[in-house]
Amino acid sequence: MTERIYYTDAYCTEFDAAVTALAELDGRPALILDRSAFYPTSGGQPYDTGALGDYAVVDVVAADGAVYHILDRAADPALVGQTIHGRIDWPRRHDHMQQHSGQHLISQVFHQLFGFETVSVHFGADDSTLDLDAAEVTPEQLDQAELLANDLVIRAIPIKTYFVGDAEI
Repeated sequence: MTERIYYTDAYCTEFDAAVTALAELDGRPALILDRSAFYPTSGGQPYDTGALGDYAVVDVVAADGAVYHILDRAADPALVGQTIHGRIDWPRRHDHMQQHSGQHLISQVFHQLFGFETVSVHFGADDSTLDLDAAEVTPEQLDQAELLANDLVIRAIPIKTYFVGDAEI
């Protein structure tokens, strides 16, 4: 089980962790750590990249309670039990965080104003998409949504993360 630092400190860009295992995921070499600040693909937000020691982290996958750090090459087996330093590609992470937060805000705006639910999202370096369960979104609805979204952004309301159980949802 990997302690997921990104849940409690999204701004953590460097950390030290113990290597608990060398692994392979879909034919790709990976490290499993006791703790990690690397965010795996989840909730529409893409994975982090960066480095573990002198290995490039090229993908991050959460599976079976662990976080698999997919590497650019096979790791030295002597790393198991050793401490390794992790560095997150901060510009990439920060861009994804902003897109993810913006998506939640826009999704809520469309829900509150028109009752539209978000069906899916995609975040990309050049384009991002938000799919709603609406047959059509009119130019007037877009204008209303833009005004409310901009008003909420201007207010600079702090973003808080909550962990709730199934009964609370």
